[in-house]
Amino acid sequence: MRKIYKLFILIVAIMFISCGLKSSPLPPLSDEPAPVTKLNLKQQGDRFVIFWRYDGVYEDGRKMKEFRFDIFTLDGKINREVERQGRIYWTYYRINSFDREYCFKIRVFNGKEYSKFSRYVCKYPEKVFPDKVYDLKIQMEEGKLILSWFSEENSFKIYRSNKSVIPPIEYAEVKNTSTFVDRRLSYGKKYCYYITAYNGKVEGNPSQTVCKVYRDIFPPEPPKNPELIKKGEDYIIIWTESPSKDVAGYLIFKNGKPLIKTPIKTYFFIDRSYQKGDRYYIIAVDRAGNKSEPAYLTVE
Repeated sequence: MRKIYKLFILIVAIMFISCGLKSSPLPPLSDEPAPVTKLNLKQQGDRFVIFWRYDGVYEDGRKMKEFRFDIFTLDGKINREVERQGRIYWTYYRINSFDREYCFKIRVFNGKEYSKFSRYVCKYPEKVFPDKVYDLKIQMEEGKLILSWFSEENSFKIYRSNKSVIPPIEYAEVKNTSTFVDRRLSYGKKYCYYITAYNGKVEGNPSQTVCKVYRDIFPPEPPKNPELIKKGEDYIIIWTESPSKDVAGYLIFKNGKPLIKTPIKTYFFIDRSYQKGDRYYIIAVDRAGNKSEPAYLTVE
C-alpha cells in the first residue's frame, strides 16, 4: 500500500511540473526602445541646453546596437546634432524670441520601432542674463590646475570633461572670485573646462573651452640628513626619506659615478669599497622619472 501511495505522489508531481512548464512560456522579446524618462532643460545665455541620460536598451532591458533621438517642439520635429559622453546626451537650441514659452520632448528610434515620447519640458527664457566670461586661462602647478578668467559677475558655474566636448553637467560653483583650483586630477589625463556666469536664475553664454594634459613634470623633494656609518668592514649610507608621496626609489652616486642603475626603495645602502675622501650624494626619483636635487655627504 505504501509503495502505491509513493507512486501516486510521484505521478502527481510530474504532472504538476509538466503543466507548469507548458503554462509559463517566456515573454516575447520587445523591439520597442525604452523611452527617455527624464528630460532636462536650462538656459545658457541666448540658447537652451536640452540634456538627458539614456542607457540604450529595449523595453525588455536588452542592449540596442543603434538608435537615434528625434527632438520635438510644440511646432513639430526639429533636426539637431546630439552630443554624447557616456550615458549623457545633449543638444542646443538657439532662442529666437524671449517673449514666448519653449517646450521640448524626445523619442527614440532604433530602425524598427519608436519609443514612447518623453514628457514635455517647458521654459520661458530669461531676457536678462549674465555677460559672457572672457579670457579663460589654465595653468598647471604641482598637484593642481588653476583656472583664471575675467568677468564683472561674481558667481560662476564650472564645467569639466576629459574631452573638448563638455557635457552640461556642472562640476563646481564658485562665488566672489575669478580663479578656481582643481585638485581632483590624475597624471596623464586631459582636462577641459568652460565657465558660465550665474546670477541666481540663469547662466550666461559659456566661455571658450581650455584644455591641458596634467603631467608629472615636478621633481620630488630630496632626501635629507645623509650619514655614513661603519659596521665591521662595511660602510652603510643612511638618509631620511623624501617627504614627497610619489617617490619610487633612490639613486646613490659616489664621486660623481652611479653605484646602482635602478632606484632602490630602501633608505640605506651598503658600500664595501669606501675610501677616505669619497663623496656621496643621493637623489630621489618619482614614478614619472623626475629626479630631486641631490643630498650630499662628504666624509673626511
